Amino acid sequence: MSELVERLRSIREKMVRVIEERRELRERLAALNATDRERIQQLDVLRARVAELEKENEVLRASRTPRTGPDTLGTKQRIDELVNEIDHCLELLNT
Repeated sequence: MSELVERLRSIREKMVRVIEERRELRERLAALNATDRERIQQLDVLRARVAELEKENEVLRASRTPRTGPDTLGTKQRIDELVNEIDHCLELLNT
């Protein structure tokens, strides 16, 4: 009889552990599902932003007219000067 009681106690302890493990796994699953939903939501937002930026890029490309006149050369020179000035400022900051 003592052996039967001991076996039943052992089975009960195993059941308690299994039930606890099941509860913990359900909690982890719920947390993972919540994270999954958040990431899906972020992905949708990022996809919408990419689509928006692609449209904006198309508009900018369509509105840009190729220039090769003297005004363009002056602009390029000014950009080069600004880049050189920025490089110089960065050198001063790094020293």
